[in-house]
Amino acid sequence: MPRPARALLALLGSLLLLDAGISLLATGDGLLLGRPLPPFGATPHPHQRTWVASERARPGNESPPDTTGRFDPELGWTLRPGSSRRDESVGALGARGPREYARAKPGGTLRLLCFGDSFTFGAEVADAEAWPAQLEAARPRLEAINFGVGGYGTDQALLRFRRLGRDLGADAVLVGFLLENVGRNVNRYRPLYYPATGIPGAKPRFRLEGEDLVLLPQPFPTREAFARAVEDGSVLSLLSEGEHWSRGTLPGPLRLSSLARLAAAYRAYSLRQTRRLLLDERAEPFRVTVALLEAFHREALACGAREAPVLVFPREEEMEALVGRDERYWKGLLEALRTRSVPFLDLAEPLAAAYRAAREDPSAPAVYRAGHLSPLGNRIVAETLLGWARERFGP
Repeated sequence: MPRPARALLALLGSLLLLDAGISLLATGDGLLLGRPLPPFGATPHPHQRTWVASERARPGNESPPDTTGRFDPELGWTLRPGSSRRDESVGALGARGPREYARAKPGGTLRLLCFGDSFTFGAEVADAEAWPAQLEAARPRLEAINFGVGGYGTDQALLRFRRLGRDLGADAVLVGFLLENVGRNVNRYRPLYYPATGIPGAKPRFRLEGEDLVLLPQPFPTREAFARAVEDGSVLSLLSEGEHWSRGTLPGPLRLSSLARLAAAYRAYSLRQTRRLLLDERAEPFRVTVALLEAFHREALACGAREAPVLVFPREEEMEALVGRDERYWKGLLEALRTRSVPFLDLAEPLAAAYRAAREDPSAPAVYRAGHLSPLGNRIVAETLLGWARERFGP
């Protein structure tokens, strides 16, 4: 056999061995090192299949009694008033914490409404440690009503403000924006954007038609209908309109190749990187996000709020980019907000000193806990907002 042919056969054999080796690392559930490989189906992670099984075994349309969340036909999911779970509680108004609030603002009170995702809600900390509660504790006659909900995009937060916040007499509406939301804001079925998510979720989203935001509603009327669609896979076709994130499809024969699936996974996860999304200012995720934040600010002012700033929350990877590499890849977003006269507070700045201290001294208090802000991180946010409130509304 000629030498080139032998070399080609050796190369093919090596590739087959490598493919087989990768297949040994990947489980029968289609995971590689815990991450789902394309093509992503309705339930690409075992945790989601466990959720489907639990839904099948539980009759009725209500959430399990030991959770604070519930299905919502408009928002996708929301908080359940009057519920509690470990160190989390939800009041009658649907806001986090044991404190109850009157719909009419009490005289002499400064009322702030806080909307956003888990960084506003205060995931991983107790009720009293979330930054809205710490802000209330630091200033008498101040209400910081926490309407944050874990997993929310800016679109869901805007819709929740329209439902709950328009007639509460807010002096200010604080719009919490986690930088990673840039990818959520163009997503309708959560496992397509975040394939390793523990619980599948369907959500509404807005898309841009010219300069106008047009709502694509969440189509499932009940939790039971949504669970059935996830189980039979029809959820993918029912939410395909306006879904930005693809399933990472592969031609039939390539689905048998772990190398091909690994290459597809590399591309899929690269496309979902927050850094990449924030740097591409002409792409749909960036443009929709800026439009949502501008609309949120404008609508809050139209409802009587004197202030409606965007609170820009960094994850730990954004803090590492800022402190470790002096990189602020979200500056284009800040400039877009500034151009549109949308005020913002970049919370990376006040958090950076404490993060740097913890980075240099492992015994120093951490700013993050399990991917969210720690009690210290929440306290720094509360102190920053206390200074902002004094500047805007007086002592």
